[in-house]
Amino acid sequence: MTNKSYEEAIVSLQNLLSEKGELGPVVSKRIDEITAELQTSSKPFDPVHRIKCGFNYFKTEIYE
Repeated sequence: MTNKSYEEAIVSLQNLLSEKGELGPVVSKRIDEITAELQTSSKPFDPVHRIKCGFNYFKTEIYE
């Protein structure tokens, strides 16, 4: 998505909220959920697990 698409989505959401005010709390809660999900979505890097998986892949797919 480009910035223009984001801006269009925001304008559309603002128009919808102005037309249907009762959706405000629901939308606010959902935005908070999405924000929290995006902030915690970075996967931690575990080098030991990565080495084990790489070795198992090499042993089963390449070596044998």
